[in-house]
Amino acid sequence: METIVPTPGLFELSVDTTGYSYLKDAARWAKFLAIVGFIFCAFFLLFALLAGTLMSGLFNALGNQTFTGAASAAITVVYAGFALLNFFPCLYLFNFAARMQVALRDNDQDQLNRSFKNMRSFYRFVGVLMIICLCFWALGLAGILLQAKLMHPGSGTGI
Repeated sequence: METIVPTPGLFELSVDTTGYSYLKDAARWAKFLAIVGFIFCAFFLLFALLAGTLMSGLFNALGNQTFTGAASAAITVVYAGFALLNFFPCLYLFNFAARMQVALRDNDQDQLNRSFKNMRSFYRFVGVLMIICLCFWALGLAGILLQAKLMHPGSGTGI
């Protein structure tokens, strides 16, 4: 009769000393990057709150009255949106780092799993954001090419 030798599966992975040191180092760098990201979020929010007022005062001092409260509010909303878009990846990265450090310190499998879940959420958020940015970039490029074609309608080849 034939003996079946089980092959190591995915659930039999373990973290050796090299992997441990890499994860520990990655957690430290992730925490650093997350804290710097939170600081940038605070700067974006500060700029969001002050930019509209400062721009309105600057345009009024220059004698241009066309900069209205709506434009000021739009600047505030746009920069607050940038701060919000930056906040969530930083939060996921910080949670990854903090939970990874706890998991490695306490040898806690549950914290390790939660850490990897936060890392997955970080990459998913950044990936979706990248897809959206690339779509806007492609739309902008198509708009530029269309505008160039419309500016030179009789050239035949366009650009």
